Amino acid sequence: MYTAPRGHDLVRQKMPELVTISIPTYRRPSLLLHALHSCLLQDYRPIEIDISDDSPSPESESLVRSIPLPPGFSLRYWRNSPSLKQAANVNKLFAEARGSKLVLLHDDDVLLPGAISALYDSFSLSPSVVAAYGIQQVILENGEVSPSDTEHHNAIGHRTPEFTGLQHDLVECALWQQFPNNGYLVDTALARSIGYRSDEEIGDACDGDFGIRLALACRGSHFAFLNRVTSQYRLMPSSIRYAHNTTWKAYDFVLTLKDLTPNQVLVRDEVLRRSAGQAVVDNALHGRRKRALEIFFSRFYPRWKNPLKAAYHLGLLAVPQLVTLRDRIRS
Repeated sequence: MYTAPRGHDLVRQKMPELVTISIPTYRRPSLLLHALHSCLLQDYRPIEIDISDDSPSPESESLVRSIPLPPGFSLRYWRNSPSLKQAANVNKLFAEARGSKLVLLHDDDVLLPGAISALYDSFSLSPSVVAAYGIQQVILENGEVSPSDTEHHNAIGHRTPEFTGLQHDLVECALWQQFPNNGYLVDTALARSIGYRSDEEIGDACDGDFGIRLALACRGSHFAFLNRVTSQYRLMPSSIRYAHNTTWKAYDFVLTLKDLTPNQVLVRDEVLRRSAGQAVVDNALHGRRKRALEIFFSRFYPRWKNPLKAAYHLGLLAVPQLVTLRDRIRS
């Protein structure tokens, strides 16, 4: 383990509580540099930056060792051999965090200036706030902001002005994915107790799964949503949203949620309708044809809304290679 020296001596009792920024990374040193730079631009103090690296090469480690830290920052770096993979890597960071609150930041995403101060201050809205988050600005691979993707991404997640402030129904927030995939500030002990589930349990949908299980564990508490951009979410060719391991297990998990209020059931059913098509695709590509057909003929799959797409999904069951066409047109 490499531990960078602290910027200067801090009189902790006169300072706000420590916040940890937890960054899991894998083979993306240039993007990690961008993410790390955004952390060092934060005006909150004190901040601890923890980086857990699954990369097989030393490039990211060399980069991290070379960066000087401003006053009020500390940095710890671990290189994992063998690699831990996504869920275990995040769980390691949750376990190691020394701050009372932490921010999870993916290595290809960015915090905007003032984000941590704003998120931290929102905890003062109520003693029952367990997590805070703001608007996610969507950027392309080259870092260019995409206004259309940003508007769509936040509208789908109900991160719009009318939802500003304390969120009382955490399960609804998590199902709509208002609680974002990263860039949130959350109580560290709580994040540690919830943790990420493995690929075998939930596939690549571990971010959304974490949000739902966090909400289920904290009924009666509050999330705080800030009507300001606090982070940037980068769309990459390898982004989770373009993978085929995100929906098939997540769909079944959401389907089995129990003890929901009538309004939560309505939200759950809408989420299932939105994701049924992709769940059919994912199950088909994983050889689970029976499950794909069950979803296709369920009340959640909109078979008559787009007959051409429905025919395509049925075609995947016979010829999975058709998915290459789908990936090209992003239908």
